[in-house]
Amino acid sequence: MSGKREAAPRRRLLGIMCIITALCLAATALLWKLGRFPGENDRFVIPSHIIICLDPGHGGSDAGAVSGERLEKDDNLAMALAVRDALEAFGSDRLSVLLTREDDSALELQQRVDIANEANATLFVSFHRNSGGGQGTEIWVSAEGRQPEIRLAGFISEGLNSVGVGRDRGIRRGTAGNAAVSYAVVGRTKMPACLVELGFIDSEADNALLDEHFDAYAVAIADGILKMVNLK
Repeated sequence: MSGKREAAPRRRLLGIMCIITALCLAATALLWKLGRFPGENDRFVIPSHIIICLDPGHGGSDAGAVSGERLEKDDNLAMALAVRDALEAFGSDRLSVLLTREDDSALELQQRVDIANEANATLFVSFHRNSGGGQGTEIWVSAEGRQPEIRLAGFISEGLNSVGVGRDRGIRRGTAGNAAVSYAVVGRTKMPACLVELGFIDSEADNALLDEHFDAYAVAIADGILKMVNLK
């Protein structure tokens, strides 16, 4: 009789442990789905030598978005060069800057990815201009929304907002057409990456803000990058 009485508590304990295990597994699955679980891609280790890869979108025969005589590829390159100058002016021996293009060259998306990956870059930031009748800046991360890239985008967004943008459209995952699919230069790079849309090229207000605050935007983006690698 005493054996039966002792077995009952053990069965209840086993049942409770099974419920706890099931709840833990369900919570883990949900965190992975939401991109909140600290997995391999959520860890960011700052190396002793930091390489920042800047990617001016489009180039060559690919003008990108166009508004009159204003070409997206030109704005992208000008901003990438200005951010490079701001980073280099910071003067850290631990920091070097790599551009996927430094002139009006045409590059395939995979070429841009390969440049960053082969250099073992620490961070990757791609520059673009939006179009389609909207207004404001936005920053894209991968569809998975990994924590390091969200932090990087957040630092850059905070900097741009401190300078003054027409509208903050936020940090977004995936692509404009499909939140489940990443832009190639963000999804295929091995390091934390984001794509910065510096306003709408077909918005006079956004163009005026970009032109007026161009240097300040470049410094704000550079400062965001430096914060990400604990240099500021």
